[in-house]
Amino acid sequence: MIRKLLAGLAIAAATLTPDLTQNAHAADYPERPITVIVPFGAGGEADIIGRLLATEMSKLLGQNVAVQNIVGASGLNGMNAVATAKPDGYTLGFCPSAPLAIHPHMRKLPYSIDTFTIIGRAVNAPYYIVTPKNAPWNTTAELGKAVKEAPSKFFWASAGAGSVPFLAELAFFKQYGMPSQNHVPFNGDADAFQALAGNRAQLYATTAGTIKNFEVKPLVLLSNERDKAFPDCPTAKEEGKDLVISQWTCLFAPKGIPADVVSKLSAAMKQACESPEFADALDKLGLAPGYLNTADTLAFIQKESDRNKALLMSLAGK
Repeated sequence: MIRKLLAGLAIAAATLTPDLTQNAHAADYPERPITVIVPFGAGGEADIIGRLLATEMSKLLGQNVAVQNIVGASGLNGMNAVATAKPDGYTLGFCPSAPLAIHPHMRKLPYSIDTFTIIGRAVNAPYYIVTPKNAPWNTTAELGKAVKEAPSKFFWASAGAGSVPFLAELAFFKQYGMPSQNHVPFNGDADAFQALAGNRAQLYATTAGTIKNFEVKPLVLLSNERDKAFPDCPTAKEEGKDLVISQWTCLFAPKGIPADVVSKLSAAMKQACESPEFADALDKLGLAPGYLNTADTLAFIQKESDRNKALLMSLAGK
């Protein structure tokens, strides 16, 4: 009888141990430094925002939160590194919108939104359509007239097929009824802006932060509301267009991370995004915090993904 009782207690203890261990892990988390993988190169907008966020979260969590850049294959290498990491809260990911809401509709990928646990959104920056500062047009109407008169002489730059600028510009051409046959892909903002400066391209889509660093002028904001960074720039809505496209960044983790750890990270992220230090640092870049919690970010990404899928299909004539 005693032997059976002891055996039963042993089974019960074995059954309870994983939960108790997990709860203890969550209560003590974090006990060591946290790595945040950014799937794009150092110095890009996602990398800079990720490092600013990591700095503030380090203060709040009491452990170093460090960014690691794992680049290649348009973000695929870094995204895979997060997807296959141990779901213990010590390896996270931080990326812009394309890997989660555009690339899955353009090619077969080994991951999807369901591969990850979303922690939250940090920034949501609307896109501007910009042109060289010395260009003869100052409005979208003037631009459209010039493009239609000499379409073979008009070139538009992007950060590559599948990038948000690429999608934003194609949507712009479609909404405004402009030809778009001369596409020139580049490796990023810096190369694209050099092309605009050298008159090798006449149009690009970017956020307010990069506009201030280059000799370009904004023609229209792809949003429903004006941006304080360039308050005189009209919105697509003001011009009668239904065109809202932004660059956002989110923090995420491998699927299976303990719920209590997600809660701790989400709370720290919220506090970091609402801190004056984070807001001031973003303001210098022409950006502003755009925090959303876990549930709201997931819903936002799904909506963005559905919109992008429909847009890509319409552009492909499907």
